[in-house]
Amino acid sequence: MTKVSGCVLCLCALLATGAIADKLQNAGFEFEFGLREDSNMWGDYGDVFGEAYQVIAGRANYVKKAHAGDRVLLINVPPGTWNGAWQQIPIEGNQPYYFKGFYLIKDGDLPPSCATFLKVEFYDGSDQLIESLEGDKLRMDTKGKWVQAVVNGQTPAGTQSARFVVIAGDNAGNEALVDRIFWDDVDVTD
Repeated sequence: MTKVSGCVLCLCALLATGAIADKLQNAGFEFEFGLREDSNMWGDYGDVFGEAYQVIAGRANYVKKAHAGDRVLLINVPPGTWNGAWQQIPIEGNQPYYFKGFYLIKDGDLPPSCATFLKVEFYDGSDQLIESLEGDKLRMDTKGKWVQAVVNGQTPAGTQSARFVVIAGDNAGNEALVDRIFWDDVDVTD
């Protein structure tokens, strides 16, 4: 068997298993989100909610450098709100996934009532939520360093799609948390 035909067989076997690989679009937030009813979108299969914006690192009071590239996701948290971005992609049940992203929290720890984290929601064929899984609640100042967060596992039986969410919120205090929570290079693989 030649190397080329062996590679084709490996690729066909990978595709037949329903495996996923780098499925999130614009994982590094490098491309303009585009407008949808005056809201930015995170790729063709995504949306944002609340105070989540794509920004260029090094400008205004934003983080000095992106994890990679120039742009990052900024999540501001007004009191009592949840904010973030998500993408929902097709994936079948009983499939492994590895959801990761890099976050940076600056200007001190977040209040105890506020956190940022990765979250995965699993949906059936009728787009009904089956279950969800939240990653570690992140609150500590990262001292200018990008830190990796991961949520991984296997999709539950009956899953037809999964929503991969970058979120921050709650914030029971009276002060809005602005220009403090950043995410970059958020992607999902098997």
